[in-house]
Amino acid sequence: MAPVIHNRLRRGGRTVLAAAGATVVLGLAGCSIDLSNLRPGGGEEEPSPEPAEPVAAAPLVEQALTDLAGYQGLVATGQVAESVGADVRDASLTVADGGAANGTIRSGSIEADLISADGRIFIRALEDFWLDQGVFAPDFDEFGGNWVRASGAQAGIDPSAVLAPPVLAEILGGIELESDEAVEENLDGTLTHRVDLAGERNQIWIDAESGQIKRIAIEELVAPEAESGPQVRLDLAEADTAAVEELYDGVIAATTDELGSSRDARIEVGWEGQAEMTCEDGPNCTWSGTVRDAAGTGSGTVAVRMDVTFSNSEIGEQTCDDSGNLEAGGTLDLSCSADYNIVSQTQQTYTIDGNATLSTRGLPGSQQESMLEALNEQREATLSGGGEPAGEESEEDGGGN
Repeated sequence: MAPVIHNRLRRGGRTVLAAAGATVVLGLAGCSIDLSNLRPGGGEEEPSPEPAEPVAAAPLVEQALTDLAGYQGLVATGQVAESVGADVRDASLTVADGGAANGTIRSGSIEADLISADGRIFIRALEDFWLDQGVFAPDFDEFGGNWVRASGAQAGIDPSAVLAPPVLAEILGGIELESDEAVEENLDGTLTHRVDLAGERNQIWIDAESGQIKRIAIEELVAPEAESGPQVRLDLAEADTAAVEELYDGVIAATTDELGSSRDARIEVGWEGQAEMTCEDGPNCTWSGTVRDAAGTGSGTVAVRMDVTFSNSEIGEQTCDDSGNLEAGGTLDLSCSADYNIVSQTQQTYTIDGNATLSTRGLPGSQQESMLEALNEQREATLSGGGEPAGEESEEDGGGN
């Protein structure tokens, strides 16, 4: 545990996580409206309760973080936002010590399923969820009701990066104490000790009986080696073995059966300028074009596929395709050809029409195999009591969520 430093930072001027937060904060601060004088005899003064003895914060936090780091998994429920002032999401997530996660997030009235593993996030939601995100994609009609790869910003949080128990313990342990004394509070009927941490509204509540962390409210939960992180207000509970097994069963099944057909919303894929179509004798036709990050705000690297159809009413259709990886902010050249290979004695001329469509792939074949391998290794390690901390995104995936 780092030495205690009294570092009282300026408070105020920051956005509270949710509109309902004002009510919750008042409850947590122990504020209440005294209506006793409205009862018969209520005007009589009652003796004030004896103030609780001060409790040293440092040993409480140290033991609670040690316990947290040893969880096989945790259940986190509450509110998250990509950053202070960003859209607030309700979240209910189970996260294993190796980083695999599943659960739900809710944006307004729209609930979405979420799974995360091996540095990747996938969301399954109705089209309205993606419309609210301002997502424009050439294969948007495939998004509704299907798994779509998403960024941490689109999800509101990357649970693998910040909520895996050993990682969360490391993050919280890196925040200095603001006060060396913990404050006794009744939190939803449970006696807790509130510990104030350095920074704006950074607090944790520790169960007075079990010594485990019951709630965290962190202005910016920054993963190790990251530069920024989400704002969170989450209730925490240790996940039992049955819950962890169910988590892995669900994520592995989805990876095996469904994620291979998933799409990718992290980059807005579009054409740069006009694509070019040329035809030579054969007819042998080629379609060439350049795709780009049309919004310029994407993240990571997205697998893009181009499918081209050449057609003529007399000689029919020919198809071709090409694919590649588009990096955020970059461009990708795609080209493919199809040859009708018609030998004409009359040197007949044909007019060929061409049409190209773009689509994304959230988990191409090789990535699907590596993700399954990582999940099975993490499952074995977790359930044997030696789970590995959540890792970075695979190099083959281009980095970034």
